[in-house]
Amino acid sequence: MIMFKIANNKGFTLIEIIIVIIVLGVLSVFGFSFISTAVHTYSMMEKQKSLFDQAAMAMERISRELRDAKSISSPASGNSGSTLTFTKSNGTLQDSDTNISFRLPGTSTVLERNSTGAGGGGGGGGGSGGGGNTVDLADNVSAFTVTNSSNEITITLTLESGEASITLQSYIYPKNLPFDGDDYSGRNFAGFWKEDIQ
Repeated sequence: MIMFKIANNKGFTLIEIIIVIIVLGVLSVFGFSFISTAVHTYSMMEKQKSLFDQAAMAMERISRELRDAKSISSPASGNSGSTLTFTKSNGTLQDSDTNISFRLPGTSTVLERNSTGAGGGGGGGGGSGGGGNTVDLADNVSAFTVTNSSNEITITLTLESGEASITLQSYIYPKNLPFDGDDYSGRNFAGFWKEDIQ
């Protein structure tokens, strides 16, 4: 009878294999937790960027049009509200010397821009022809507040979607409001200001 003797008995015991599996499991849990947090953060940033883009576009539109206001009817001086209504000095192709209104109606989450008044196009055809024209500026709006304090308008706009939230605030000085003799502040031009868009 011939017997072979194994000279080098190398291998893993069952306990070593179980220890390796446990260690890899713990490392996997930490790795998955790290990846999950990174994905959640990226998703939140994407939602916030989308909200910021909407809010910035709406604030830019409101600011540009409000700078051209020759009179502000809502909110009255010294008051606040969720509706901004004013009359522009200079019309555009879409609105010719019209009343402009920005509002967040009732329980809606959509910020609206409404133009009414003369219509007819500010030169070169293609006007709105009178009546009203309502356009949605931003959705997911949770708050729109306008404060009128002696020719300085403060606008606060908040957008929310799920866990993401963004709030923008802007101070606007309408350029074409009238002034009485010595009341010239250097910020208003009594109807002589016009934005040159190229």
